[in-house]
Amino acid sequence: MKAASTPALPQRFRLLRYFSIASLLAIVLAVAGLGFFFRGVAIKQIVKVGEDNNVALARAFANTLRPRYNPLLEAAAKLMRTEPIKAGPEVAAVHEAVLDAVRQTNVVKVVIYALTGRTIYSSDLRQVGEDQGANPGFVAARTGGVRSVLFHSEAFSAFGQPITNRDLLASHVPVRRSGLGELDAVFELHSDVTPFFEEIRQTQTNIRIGTAIVMILLYGALFLIVKRADDVIKSQATQRELDEETIRHLAHHDPLTDLPNRKLFSDRLAVTLARVKRSGHMTALMFLDLDRFKEINDTLGHAVGDKVLRAAGKRLRGLLREADTVARLGGDEFTIILDDIVDAAHVKIIAEKIRAAFSSPVITEDGADIVVTPSIGIALYPLDADNVDALLKAADTAMYDAKAAGRNAYRFYRREESVRASP
Repeated sequence: MKAASTPALPQRFRLLRYFSIASLLAIVLAVAGLGFFFRGVAIKQIVKVGEDNNVALARAFANTLRPRYNPLLEAAAKLMRTEPIKAGPEVAAVHEAVLDAVRQTNVVKVVIYALTGRTIYSSDLRQVGEDQGANPGFVAARTGGVRSVLFHSEAFSAFGQPITNRDLLASHVPVRRSGLGELDAVFELHSDVTPFFEEIRQTQTNIRIGTAIVMILLYGALFLIVKRADDVIKSQATQRELDEETIRHLAHHDPLTDLPNRKLFSDRLAVTLARVKRSGHMTALMFLDLDRFKEINDTLGHAVGDKVLRAAGKRLRGLLREADTVARLGGDEFTIILDDIVDAAHVKIIAEKIRAAFSSPVITEDGADIVVTPSIGIALYPLDADNVDALLKAADTAMYDAKAAGRNAYRFYRREESVRASP
């Protein structure tokens, strides 16, 4: 049997899938973001604390070392910029004093600059005499500010001893002769802040692990909620699809017999006639009415009448080919489209089969046997009509001829002599 075509349904929104992807991405971003945020805040705190510590140490060192480095400042003031400063006994004396001063601190390098930018002392003695007047850190300190830079060094010389893989904070600090007096030098201190960075890394790892655990637990709880919601949505969508399919089906089918209704019958007949017209073949339309069906409804009730109609539809369906169509127009009226027939003799064979199929009784719930017979009118296309309405009218007219002939018979529309079925 032919089925009515149905439009494709829109794809259902996959709530659980999108939630899983979006929430996992959010967890990864949140864990990474919190880790980087903490690291940034911690580094700023290290720079601030380390800078304050370097400033305090630089000023303490200046007070302690001033008698030692003053001769170097005075000598540098007398030299031309192109004249070298030699690391003589005065530098060695300052070096010994610096070593003693930094012994209990995290300072790994000390540089002292004259206000001209010349290096009068460095714990790396090779740098003594260098001109750092254009160095941004020195320029900032020369104008009274403090400038600090945090960096990582794979290899560094700390007072002649190599250290590796360290995080260092370098600060340029202005120092004054006394209190708020005039500047007399600039100190550059390098402090080893590696232990603080190790703590940051460990804390950052702990934060990420803790955040990940909390997020995963939250994800699990939300996943269960969203899964339940997705199941409800899926169930509702499935039910809606079933309801829509039912509505589409009912719009084209008879609710009692599930056969095509008048609308679908008319559409199929129109399509069939258009195709047959192109091919040059024939189509037969049967109009079938159940004899004395009104008496069954009136005497036995509509429930029995409905059972008879369902049985009639089922028997008719069982007799036809897949390409043929049986429909219920309403009441006890059925129509049959026989597609692509050869001649009227073929239609007679089908009509006889229908009469034979209705010879067996319909058994009701109380065990009563009901025999119902058909009156069949037959019209041929294109012999009897050239359109849907005319063909249906011709078959209907032939059906009344069959009833007038005594019922339980079939008649062709004005093409052959009526054939009276035996009682």
